[in-house]
Parts: sequence; structure tokens; C-alpha cells
Amino acid sequence: MQRQKVFILAPDSAVQLGLRNAGSADYYYIQFHALQAADRKQFIPAQLNCPDELPISHFSLLTERVDEIMRKQYSGNGWDAMKANILFQDMLIALFKDAIREHKQDLKHAIALTMDYMEQNYRLNITRKQLAEMVGISEDYYSRAFKKLAGKSPMEYLTEVRVSQAKQSLLLSRDSFRSIAQSVGFSDEFYFSRKFKASTGRSPTSYVNAVKYSEKIASLRHLLTGHLIALGVEPYAAVINNAYPVTTRFRNTVAVGDYKPDLEKLMTAKPDLIMTCEFRDFGKSQKEKMYDQIAPTVTLPFYQSWRVHLQTIGKIIGKEKEAGDWLERYDNKAESVRKQLAETIGDETILIVGIGDGRMCVYGQRNMGSVLYGDLKLAVPRGVAEIDHYKETTLEELHAFDADRILLTSYRHDGSEHVDQAIRNEVSGLYTNEAWHALKAVRNRAVYGMYDSQHLYTCYTSLSHDLFLDKVRQMLRSDSSKQRT
Repeated sequence: MQRQKVFILAPDSAVQLGLRNAGSADYYYIQFHALQAADRKQFIPAQLNCPDELPISHFSLLTERVDEIMRKQYSGNGWDAMKANILFQDMLIALFKDAIREHKQDLKHAIALTMDYMEQNYRLNITRKQLAEMVGISEDYYSRAFKKLAGKSPMEYLTEVRVSQAKQSLLLSRDSFRSIAQSVGFSDEFYFSRKFKASTGRSPTSYVNAVKYSEKIASLRHLLTGHLIALGVEPYAAVINNAYPVTTRFRNTVAVGDYKPDLEKLMTAKPDLIMTCEFRDFGKSQKEKMYDQIAPTVTLPFYQSWRVHLQTIGKIIGKEKEAGDWLERYDNKAESVRKQLAETIGDETILIVGIGDGRMCVYGQRNMGSVLYGDLKLAVPRGVAEIDHYKETTLEELHAFDADRILLTSYRHDGSEHVDQAIRNEVSGLYTNEAWHALKAVRNRAVYGMYDSQHLYTCYTSLSHDLFLDKVRQMLRSDSSKQRT
């Protein structure tokens, strides 16, 4: 028996394991039954038509899967045992597929797995030998195959991944070069600096200064665009559409997409820095990898606080003080509005209802909820505390929230006239529905309409929150904006 070998043994086989020089070995022994249907109510043993030895293209991933199966099988939880069975069958399918394909390894797929491994484990001491073992081929053959596929050697690719991660750390943290070097897998700051300069053409210090004081910033998300505007910066390039009306007022900004970034337009714009935001907190999407080829790219976590976003952007573009001053002014304004509303509405609850084209939602603790329930400390309706972002709902389900007041805004507005009209029609339809008139807030004529502003106020960004504070002060201190039956 050797490393990276998998054998299938027929029932009643005699097997002997010999160890040289009284050494030790680790191995997995998995016993299972292979059955086939004899008729509608009976199963009999099945013959497995596959080789005694199976080819393995990613042995370490296979052992990780076996470990996971073992943990679930012996956890004592019935659901885990069922999951272990599913994982085992999935593993058999993968093994047998390789065998049916005449033992040919899918080398391209295997090398892609090692790329993913490097991108997620770049901090570790990764060697070419280790990567070749994952694929199940010799080191030299692995290097040749990798370079043919990626255009560079495995170690060059790993260095590129580490430098890319270092770029983010240089811009987002105040850590020393030594600390950053070690955090991304380099042995020391001197080796890191040499590799960084060889990759970017700049020293780490020169790189930070060039990005920090650049005026050619591309924003690929509206929420980042809002932060830039709050800091007095009109982006050099941005995604522009009517869903976030602020962007349509730009005069000098290069449009790099209507709703999603257009890679060709982004390449043509040639920004010095790209800012985007992603839902995932690990790895990089294929699109993000392409952004990195165009310009240094900073990816902020989507679920991070808007305040952290603002401060992070301020730090990156050399406006950290401006970000702090902005937040101080905002908090003072929020406190002033909070005191005024405390006299007007007291402990009455306000429900934020989003109206879309044939759809409806309740907004939770994010977006406008972070202003109403967080900054202004207004009373939260029943059930809203459990909603992080938003929850699609129906008119009938609104009764359960039992809100004293309702604020109507947009939901999934793409900025088009079609959706504008559809939302107006939906609102008009509400007032012909008995279930709507049965709501407490509607009976009290305490419904406020602001659904004609697309996502100007619902975007989770400093600019929108500041504008929303002004809107809230105006709406809730008078009855002029209430919906009338």
C-alpha cells in the first residue's frame, strides 16, 4: 500500500498489509454494501464493475472528505449519519467516474483545485512538492502542466496571490511591513519588498502613496459611491443608473456599467484603484480576479457596518480625518432629530415597507432600519428585530407587525420608468384592499410615502443615511406627507 492509493476489495477477499522496518502507517478502511433492485420489494448484492485500484487526482481533498464522513457517522446524530451516507455515495460517484474514464486524470480540474488551495491558504508554507502530491503526479510534470495552463509556475502564481493580499493589507491596515509580510506567507519584510516590487513595479511604500492620493477611483457599488460623495470625492468611474439617482448627476464620472460592471469599459477607463463589495467573506470570484488585472482592487465585506465602510474608504484615499469629522456631524444631527421625534411620536412603532413590481417586503435592521431603529432609537415593531436585511411578505402578513406608523419606500427598483409606474400602481391597489384599511397605521392615517425616490434613501451608505435623516425630520414632524384614503 502506498500514499495516494485507493483499492476496492471484493467481498471475502484476503488482504495482507506489510510494513517495512517496523514502521507505522495510517489508512482508512471503509466497509459498505452495494445493492441492486431484484424486484419492487427486494434488493440483492451487486457486482461493482470497476478496477481493483482507483486513480486519485486530488488525494488530500479525498482524505478531508473521508474525515468529514467519519465525524458525521459517529457524531451520535441521526441526521449527521444520513449526511455521512450522502457524502460517501457522492465520493464513490467521483471515484468511479475516474475509473470509467480509463483512469485518465482530469489534470486541468486538478490544477484548478491547487489554485483554489493556494488562494485560500496562501498564509501557509506551501511547497511545489505538496501541490504535486495533491494532484498525484511528479513535481516536474506538475510544474510543466501548471505553467502550460496558467502561463506561470506554481510558485510564481502563489507569489502573485500573496502580493494581491498584501495590497489589501497595505491599504486597509496600519500594520508594519514585517507583520503584513508574515500574514500573507512571506518569510520576512525584505523578501516581501523584493517580490512586491518585482510584481508591481513599486515598493510597498510607493504603492500606498500612489493609491492613497490618486484621483482615478472606480466605484463598482452604489453604497461605496455614496461614501465617496460624503467624503467630497466624485468617483473617476462608477456604475451609473437611475436606481441610485445621485449617480445620474455626475458630470465627469466615466460610466463603467448600467447595473453591473462592464469589464471592457473598466479596462478602457484605466483607473488607479477599484473599489467593490462582495457578500462572501472568503476567496475571490472570477470577476474579482479580473479586476485585479486592471488595477489594485479593494473588496469590502458586504455585511460590514456602513460606519466601518466609510472609515475604511477614508483611510484608503487619505481622508481619514474627513471621515471622522463626517461621522461626528452625522451623530450630532441624529441626536438632534432623535430629541425632536421623541416629543412627536414617543414610543410609537414605525414599520418600513418596501413596494416593488408585484412584490412587497419589510426592511429590518439594515438600510433605513439602521437609521430609524439604531441612530434615532425609535421603537421597533413586533418581529422586525429578527430581520437583518429585509424579508419578503404579503399584505395579510403585515397585520402581525401591528405597527403604529408605516413608511412606504421602494423595493428592488431598477430605476426604470416601468418599475416606477408598477410601484405607483401597487400603492394605488393597496388603498382598494380591505386588508390594507384594517391595518392600525392606515386607520390612524399614519402612512408616509417616499417610494418615488428609487433607492436614494434605502442604499446602505453614509450619504443616503444623512439624506434620510433630513427626510425623517420633515415627514414625522408634520402630516403633510401622510397617505390619504
